[in-house]
Amino acid sequence: MFGLLKIRIVILAAVFVGLVPFVASEIVRTRADMAQQLGEINQSILTSLRRNQKAFIEVRLEVERLSETIALSRNLRSISPEECNESVAHLLAIQQKVERISLLRPDGVAFCSTDPRAIGVYFGDRGYFSAALASTQVVWSDFILSRITGKRILQSAKAIRSGDRVDFVLTIALNSTYLRQLSIEQFTLPLTYGMLLDIDGNVLDGGAMPGVEDRLSEETTKRMAEIGTGLILPGTYGAGDEVFGVARLPGSANLIGYGVTTEAVRSAATHAMIERLALVGLVALGLVAVVLGLLEWLVLRGLRQVVHVAERVAAGDWTSRITQTPLLPDLALVGRSVNMMLDSLEASVNTDALTGLANRRALDRFLLASLNRLKRHNIGFTVVMIDIDAFKAFNDQYGHGTGDDVLQVVGATIQRFARRTDEIAARYGGEEFTLILTETDPEKLRQHLEALRRAVEAVAIPHYHSPHAVCTVSIGYAAAEPDDSPLAAISRADGCMYLAKNKGRNRVEGLPEGRQDRELFSRFMTEVA
Repeated sequence: MFGLLKIRIVILAAVFVGLVPFVASEIVRTRADMAQQLGEINQSILTSLRRNQKAFIEVRLEVERLSETIALSRNLRSISPEECNESVAHLLAIQQKVERISLLRPDGVAFCSTDPRAIGVYFGDRGYFSAALASTQVVWSDFILSRITGKRILQSAKAIRSGDRVDFVLTIALNSTYLRQLSIEQFTLPLTYGMLLDIDGNVLDGGAMPGVEDRLSEETTKRMAEIGTGLILPGTYGAGDEVFGVARLPGSANLIGYGVTTEAVRSAATHAMIERLALVGLVALGLVAVVLGLLEWLVLRGLRQVVHVAERVAAGDWTSRITQTPLLPDLALVGRSVNMMLDSLEASVNTDALTGLANRRALDRFLLASLNRLKRHNIGFTVVMIDIDAFKAFNDQYGHGTGDDVLQVVGATIQRFARRTDEIAARYGGEEFTLILTETDPEKLRQHLEALRRAVEAVAIPHYHSPHAVCTVSIGYAAAEPDDSPLAAISRADGCMYLAKNKGRNRVEGLPEGRQDRELFSRFMTEVA
């Protein structure tokens, strides 16, 4: 028996030692694949930035050609303000790139404009006005705040002359919305950030793209200003898992910067490596099982007795036992095999089949263990209850199949906010979810849960019966107390969720402080009791 055990150990050890070179090669291969994909992302960003610069130059050239064409018009020297307004309005209607066209008198006051608010306004102190008076070419400003709209604009100016005399200064402001959309369209990768920066790295316009939590560091933008044109790689200068590309706009002191996340690339490469290792491991284990089976079959002659007992048990004779010590692995090995099977079954039993989150059974066990840690070691935690607002009305309107889809989407969103290994996201039942979080600081906790609420709202699932027109959640939270039972900890958080629903839904509420809120909370807790 002990000799066979040693043989099995030697065989297993040989197999695992043989797997070491493969595991090492898989790690190297994964790193190489990841580096290649990250390199492709970097190259794509640089290409898109070059396209941006080219598109920016083309737009400027179009505006300069338009300015030169208008400047050649002889009618401008004797035109009335009314005729001028009509003419520039007609030009604006056919130029989607242009936001405003104005004619300024030599004293800097607007003579006519496509925006009536600009007429009569003094622009003589603007740098582009002075530069246009001193030049025969079209001059440009950097991105500046519009005196009329308060938005960022890029302004061109061209002096219209009669000999050496300046009759007017023609100014054309580029449409900032058009420029932003044109810039984004140059990218083939999904963006996490899009920004307009000044030479000091200050963000003039833009920022995180919709649905992205804004965590851009000042260190990142300052580095963008330093390099002018190039890349900031993930993990450097506060970039996190994003790669940032920056380029200087031709003929301007301003820069454009964009971010692309690399999290998906890293995750996919890691998962692919794990899958390959798991497959090879299963094959290796299968070979070990075959070798051991053959060895035992050749050595052991008591196999027929084991087969006989197995047949008797299958026939329902549970009293049948092996009366002789077999040379096959003893019942401890069988027990270990059964335990492995039970572990696999437990994983499926503890998971909610629809959302993939922990189910109620797993939540109860986790909550009880957390309460025990709180009582013994004073390790605090917070219970969070989350309910999808007006979900019954949603199911009635859109059907239960769509409702299941919503539960999956909301569950996946909630899962992102249980970040640590000692935290859990679970489906409590129906449209209710539960988070157990280690954070107990009220301010940080509220910020975290507000981010969760906004994340669900940002998914923008249409909901006809919601006052917000999209699916939202009401969130209640309460810190666990040392003498809590699991029911008490859940009920207190549930009471806060009830308070959030009573105050209009799509809210985050903790333990109430105001008198009216305390009364609502107490009434709910009394009903629960």
